[in-house]
Amino acid sequence: MSADKLDALIERIASEHGIVLSQDDPVLMMHTLNEVLLEQNEKAHAELLSNYQAILEESFNRWCEYSTKKSNAIISASMGNAQLTRDQFLESCIQLIDEKIKSREGQEIYELTRISRQAAIINLLASTLILVSVVTIFLILL
Repeated sequence: MSADKLDALIERIASEHGIVLSQDDPVLMMHTLNEVLLEQNEKAHAELLSNYQAILEESFNRWCEYSTKKSNAIISASMGNAQLTRDQFLESCIQLIDEKIKSREGQEIYELTRISRQAAIINLLASTLILVSVVTIFLILL
């Protein structure tokens, strides 16, 4: 503790309590000891906070990697399921068209053409929905 601070402390105690302390008074030694302990505590807390921040940053980075992997897996699975559903639907449409062409029923062929057009529109909407989902997940991860 510097001499100026010690003198200021002695003056404050004298003005507030009416007691004059000398430079070698044990009370002042306790004050100095408390200041040293507070400084050490401050350094220890700063180090603990720094370590905690490093741990938090590491955990956040691991969480980001994990969530990216999971979201990519979900997107891949979703796209795979959509493609499988589309392929199954197209196969059933092709089979129906083939059956109707063989039976030569013109009106039913027209209906199948309409259904195929609707299927194409649904596929387009599904593809757009998947694209929007991928972009949304990408933006969320940023």
